[in-house]
Amino acid sequence: MKLFAFLLLLPIFSFCQSKLLVNVNPTGSYKLNVKTITKGEDTYGYFGDIKVKRLNNSKIVLTLFVCKGAPSYNSGSIWDTLEFKNNKAVYFTEDDTTCRITFTFNQRGVSVEQQAASPNFACGFGHAVDAYGYYRKTSSKIPVIKDPAED
Repeated sequence: MKLFAFLLLLPIFSFCQSKLLVNVNPTGSYKLNVKTITKGEDTYGYFGDIKVKRLNNSKIVLTLFVCKGAPSYNSGSIWDTLEFKNNKAVYFTEDDTTCRITFTFNQRGVSVEQQAASPNFACGFGHAVDAYGYYRKTSSKIPVIKDPAED
């Protein structure tokens, strides 16, 4: 009997839970929230940024730039239009079919998770570059979206 009652209430619970999910507007600029050390003109540690413009309820255009810092300054970037659903967007690349970068947005920023078979040149990035981390929202203004490799 308890199982029957649970099964009857499950759709109601699922509906209420989906309504509690706040739909975030991802438009804005974000900075990688990690500590770096500057020595002279060199920056040690990862740094990067993300720029996002919401195109409609289900699509965003996104740029990401991430750099490993001194001494190699190996970096990676993407510029793509992505599906946006439940505050998430997922990037895939044809060049590395094992690459998957998941962007999970909240009111204050975006969590980035990167998965790939080989960390050495994953997702077409430079040697051992990883976009993983939390990028803090620095602006909600519509950013200029252009190829991050041009900056």
